[in-house]
Amino acid sequence: CYSISKFTQHKQVKHSLLDIISKSEFTSPQFFETEVDISRCDWHLATSFNREWVLHIKDFLFNDMLEIYKNLGYDGFTLQEIWFQQYLTGSEHGWHTHSSNFTNVYYLELPETASKTQIIVPWDQKTVIEIDVKEGDILSFPSFVIHKGPKNLSSEKKTIVSYNTNLTFSDNLYNTYLGDS
Repeated sequence: CYSISKFTQHKQVKHSLLDIISKSEFTSPQFFETEVDISRCDWHLATSFNREWVLHIKDFLFNDMLEIYKNLGYDGFTLQEIWFQQYLTGSEHGWHTHSSNFTNVYYLELPETASKTQIIVPWDQKTVIEIDVKEGDILSFPSFVIHKGPKNLSSEKKTIVSYNTNLTFSDNLYNTYLGDS
């Protein structure tokens, strides 16, 4: 129920993107009853697509996403929200879902010892899978899948870019598959 792809421009943008993010407006949400303790994020600006760091990677990231979604059988997508999250030692983001077609996570900074995204398998709602992602990967999955960013036990910072998308497709494509004309 998920797809892992490489962000083709990761090595070219990593350091400049981290530098821009380090100077960006952020909050540090903490809701301990729901295991939310994120060191830095700009979720409160998620629908503003004119932030400097978003403009810095938008074209590269969206070209890769278009290719990913085409490989999954869709024509394209629209961006609903995009934000960064940084996890210092002890930071976490408890179980949650999103409200879009797909949730996507770009692992901008992922030390080997940092926690990785976990999902609950949607067909049994019991099995937990830790996704084997690496720095530079893009993880995409349906937004209804329950997932979490477990507590970062690493002494190093983890940085992700998360974004929600809605998919588009051509009726003609599926009419052809179904024998309609």
